[in-house]
Amino acid sequence: MDNLDYPALGFKCGLEIHRRLKTKKLFCNCETETEETPKSEIKRKLRAVAGELGEIDPAALHELGRGKEFVYKIYPKSSCLVEMDEEPPHSANSDALGISLLVSKMFSAKIPDEVLFMRKTVIDGSNTSGFQRTAIVGLDGKFSTSQGFIGITNISLEEESCQILETRDGETVFGLNRLGIPLVEIGTAPDIKSPAHAKETAEKIGMLLKSTGKVMRGIGTIRQDVNVSIKDGARTEIKGAQDLKMIPELVRQEVLRQLGLLKIKKELENRGFKREEIKIIDATSVFKNTASNILRGKEIYAAKIEKVSGLFKEKLNDFRTLGNEIAGYARAKVKVKGIIHSDEDLAKYGIEKEFDELRKILGAKDADLVAIVAADKNMAENALNAVINRVNALLDGIPKETRRALQNGDSEFMRPLPGAARMYPETDVAPVEIPRAIIQKINLPETLDKKLARLEKEIGKELASQIMASDYLDIFEEISGKYNVDKRDVAAFFTNTLPNLKVRENIDADKINENVFMEIFALLQKGRIQKDKIPHIILQNYRTGKSVSEIIAAAPKISGKEIEDVVKAVIAREKTDKINVIIGEAMKELKGKASGKEIAEAVKKVLGK
Repeated sequence: MDNLDYPALGFKCGLEIHRRLKTKKLFCNCETETEETPKSEIKRKLRAVAGELGEIDPAALHELGRGKEFVYKIYPKSSCLVEMDEEPPHSANSDALGISLLVSKMFSAKIPDEVLFMRKTVIDGSNTSGFQRTAIVGLDGKFSTSQGFIGITNISLEEESCQILETRDGETVFGLNRLGIPLVEIGTAPDIKSPAHAKETAEKIGMLLKSTGKVMRGIGTIRQDVNVSIKDGARTEIKGAQDLKMIPELVRQEVLRQLGLLKIKKELENRGFKREEIKIIDATSVFKNTASNILRGKEIYAAKIEKVSGLFKEKLNDFRTLGNEIAGYARAKVKVKGIIHSDEDLAKYGIEKEFDELRKILGAKDADLVAIVAADKNMAENALNAVINRVNALLDGIPKETRRALQNGDSEFMRPLPGAARMYPETDVAPVEIPRAIIQKINLPETLDKKLARLEKEIGKELASQIMASDYLDIFEEISGKYNVDKRDVAAFFTNTLPNLKVRENIDADKINENVFMEIFALLQKGRIQKDKIPHIILQNYRTGKSVSEIIAAAPKISGKEIEDVVKAVIAREKTDKINVIIGEAMKELKGKASGKEIAEAVKKVLGK
């Protein structure tokens, strides 16, 4: 139960929603929805450069300090010289630009006379060029929620980053197939009132974007970043909230974390803690004969931090202590496996005696904390210095930082929050003029309220609400508008049959091409397939890659007598005359070889009904 008084805490929250657009890439003609294997690779090392103000962005400096090399896998159909940064970007994709302008108009945003692309410094390896191209296409918009209007600060068109394929010693491997996919980014004002309101806001934006019929669906095609702050705190950006259901918990845990850090700050002030530099010693000899398997035979370095004993085990939120927080900060700065400190249960490591000896060597008092790192000298010193730097920063309260969303609703440190030095003009892409006449010609899609009311009349309230919340709303509309099939059957397929197949057969339905669905319902309209054979066709297509026509042509033909024989065998085995039970069991055995109608007729014939 959430008993926090968010207004009293000075709670502020905003969202950044990123959604991939259903077009080709933003600055070349490469495909964006292909399944292929990489054919070659390139290797790069990125460096930070000063922006227009002559300053280097702090987030870029953080990544630079990690000294990583990056490997990029090349995909022939979905990457080219543009993605490799071996060729200048082509003109901006007009389809993607048009969709982004449509989105701006939907949110009543002010559209600029000219779209100017900028470079956003990114040297974590996710962009081969060391920057991401982005352009503002709308400002000062708004939309309504149950708790009032939410302001839209900006709507941007930008390119997607690379995806991480694997991380190995000293380098990260990326795939170029995702780099350059157009994204629309929607940033809200800090008008969100509570964690639950944050979820509602994200859900409403997502539904508005889906209503265009021009956005991609599936895992990874949408990202939600959450910005949170409280009174006396600071803005924290939590990146990568994939699941809408996790947003309230992410927001709540961040508020608790900031409250916990403010409490720690006050305690440090009460203890008279002063910013300090630490003395790091080589403690390898102390652990020479240690019983600890994780420390035996390792280089070990140690330091004391005055007046913080007991604080590292203080809980910041439901999932993390201050010790977890600071260790995560050190791991992000330096690739050490972990830090062991005196606020932990040292008995579980079997190193109580070693820490007693370390206290004597370091001259540590009861109020002092002792920490060790098992690593080579340079790495250990960097890690321990990162620890003291973060402890010293506790006196400042809440640092402005970017954090990574975790599955449990918590988050972990990634890097400092980017500054203004991150952005500078893109010189390889010409500005795009946006005449007022073009904006006036943009036709807005049916509003969500009107669409819901229409669908409720066509397919009923329950199915209407389900398909509106589904990722398949646009393909449902296309199929039900193009083919003379029962719209309720189409909606039930996307909201019931397909999700059940995903769970029962462990398939990734996002990998099924939309043309497969179109072909299935085209054949259903012509009477060439029965409705109950659709799941079998979907499974065969997914597992074999065969087209719908090939699957139907290859399906073994079965006679009426053979169907009756299966029915008789089912009746004998199940010892029942219940028609629905017999039909269900017979369908399992026949595996799509006969339609439900054919099986039902055979059952009635065998039972003499």
